[in-house]
Amino acid sequence: MEDNAMFVNLWETVSNMMTIETFIKMAVVYFFVIWISILVWVIRDITNRTDSLFLQFLSILIILILTPFWVFIYLLVRPTKTLFERYYEEIEVNLESLADSIESKLKSKKDTIIKCPSCEYPIDNAFKFCPNCKEELKYSCKSCDKKIDKEWKICAHCWEKKPYDENKHTKKIEEKKDDEKKSKDKKKDKKKK
Repeated sequence: MEDNAMFVNLWETVSNMMTIETFIKMAVVYFFVIWISILVWVIRDITNRTDSLFLQFLSILIILILTPFWVFIYLLVRPTKTLFERYYEEIEVNLESLADSIESKLKSKKDTIIKCPSCEYPIDNAFKFCPNCKEELKYSCKSCDKKIDKEWKICAHCWEKKPYDENKHTKKIEEKKDDEKKSKDKKKDKKKK
């Protein structure tokens, strides 16, 4: 009961001191505290949303001059996304386009991969020789000297029929085989010594 009596006494003293004038003063102070806190929030928010000094200045003026009740106008005028959100969105778009670019390059690279006609080793279409079996894949046209495939019946550049000399290429292949055999024989001789 003593606690209740003390609380009642405290309440009576506060209510006696509280006049309409002090209540109005406290309401005005509270209003200005809210106004300043909204102004600080708007300053921080608008600097995170735009680099435009005009829009930043306009937003601060809306709250500073037109009281904190105009914060709803600010919420309508301000940019919807922050600078960081736009930055990350831009990064995401760039990463997607980069991934698409890499994917298309990989697909085009897959299209350039063929198999060697003699050993079926996967090779690039631009190779002149197979790195596995050393088969010559591209020949020079005997007429225009441009590179052509072995299977072509005519040269696509000059329309020459039988664009490569099979005997000449057969000799080259035989010479390569002879060279390989000689080098193998030399290695065997070295091992024996």
